[in-house]
Amino acid sequence: MQAELNAQYDTSLPVGGNSAPYLERFTRESERVRGALPHEANLRYGEHERETIDYFPGAPGAPLFVWVHGGYWRRLSKDANTFVAELPVRAGAAVALVNYPLAPEVDLDRIVASVRAAHAFAVARASAEGTLPARVVAGGHSVGAQLAAAFAATAPVDGLFALSGLYDLEPIRLSNINDAIAMDEASSVRNAPLRMPPARASRLVISTGEREQEEFHRQQRAYASAWRAWGGDVSEIEAPGDDHFSIVLQLTHGEGALSRSLVDLLFH
Repeated sequence: MQAELNAQYDTSLPVGGNSAPYLERFTRESERVRGALPHEANLRYGEHERETIDYFPGAPGAPLFVWVHGGYWRRLSKDANTFVAELPVRAGAAVALVNYPLAPEVDLDRIVASVRAAHAFAVARASAEGTLPARVVAGGHSVGAQLAAAFAATAPVDGLFALSGLYDLEPIRLSNINDAIAMDEASSVRNAPLRMPPARASRLVISTGEREQEEFHRQQRAYASAWRAWGGDVSEIEAPGDDHFSIVLQLTHGEGALSRSLVDLLFH
């Protein structure tokens, strides 16, 4: 029973136990985009050394996309997700890529508080030219989707773009992932998107890779159902052939359904 639960949330299993080639590609693509697109790096929104964002400006009033990286709250950074900025920036949006402190140095409450502060900072930075963003869309991958949903619960957004997310945290608390996170039951409840109605019942675009474990698909179904019950509009996008890592790489081109859905969410 415990081994099966652990396996359901081991994102490396569908890729043969080796996610390193994907993470290496994330890094290469991110380095390319940082060299190609003008941006402000490591703008500080808090006191912790990891409380920074990278900001890719748009024209005054452009939509703003705020993206949060994954890594089970304990690894990775915005620097491995810079490639996500290219599609929305070239479409005409501004982008903020969020960094946050990691477990086990800090707990999940602290991480959620940091991401909420980052969102407020990003909106203020996008408004610095004197014009509010036309739309604000939150987005994230894996636990980044959980964190984006957490700030959508306290700050109204015009849309949420969620890939391979975790919306019910109780199974995570009971799995071996929690060895580094140390959530108790109360923390798993108060930080779960399923328990956090959005501040504005806006649009949700949500997707999970076809090759991901059933628990990730169950999580998506549950959150999509909750979002509809809260009065929001939901688009569940299929990701045929994708796993937990390749699904994000769909955003490196503009031809697929996920890429088109992100641009539509930002501009309509």
